[in-house]
Amino acid sequence: MPQAKAQKFSAAVREAIDAQWFDVDAVPVPVLVVPINYPADWHIEPHYHRKSQLIYCCAGVMTVETAHGQWVAPPNRCVWVPGGTEHEIRINQAAAMRTLYVEPDIRAGLPPLPCSLAVSPLLRELILAAVISTQAPDPKDFAPGTPNAHIAEVLLDQIIAMPASELHIPMPSDRRLRPICAALTADPGDRRSLKDWAERVGTSDRTIERLFMQETGLTFHRWREQMRVLKSLTLLGSGRAVKSVALELGFANPSTFITMFRKIMGVTPGAYLKGPI
Repeated sequence: MPQAKAQKFSAAVREAIDAQWFDVDAVPVPVLVVPINYPADWHIEPHYHRKSQLIYCCAGVMTVETAHGQWVAPPNRCVWVPGGTEHEIRINQAAAMRTLYVEPDIRAGLPPLPCSLAVSPLLRELILAAVISTQAPDPKDFAPGTPNAHIAEVLLDQIIAMPASELHIPMPSDRRLRPICAALTADPGDRRSLKDWAERVGTSDRTIERLFMQETGLTFHRWREQMRVLKSLTLLGSGRAVKSVALELGFANPSTFITMFRKIMGVTPGAYLKGPI
């Protein structure tokens, strides 16, 4: 897998991470969990696998991006990426990543599109129990009736049963919207109005609003607030105070941020970060 190796990382760190990768698509087992720890700010460049993936960080926060959107995942969420889908991963906080590789079409009912899923205590323990200790597992260890085969079956059951969550920023394809979304994701605290953005890209605010609904299913305001809430997960996870996070992300005050967070996530920021919900 290609890695974007920023100069801030030493050669030893880069080599240690690269050494853990192997051709997961060539391993003939139904379910394979690969553990790799990444430092903060590591970037895994755009790539894809033949196998589907369940990307999970049992510690840390990551952002997974495809052509259609971004998914943010702290330890109580994971991201499902169907086989053949190009994606990239940014490690927002030092992460203990545990990636589940699944043979495509092995089970009906698996998500057909990228999505974020809740991680129940059971799913978390199953993922950790399935972590391999070698880069070349023996397919015989996954024969019907073996412990590994049983774990794989229950893992797939759990993935199918997990509800999709709101941790998603849909990304538009329209040429007028993309620079707006790129600028706001780079600087979530930017408070420019819809009219300001419309003038910047040379169209009307009514046109921008219509295009946002058409391409993302969200109003401009709701898209921006949802993006800010997702961006807040990294800051909150690093121990930042709610007030500090709210102001940095452009909310008028902490109560507005908490209200929006609860609306999108179903709980307050403090309750969300305590564990799975």
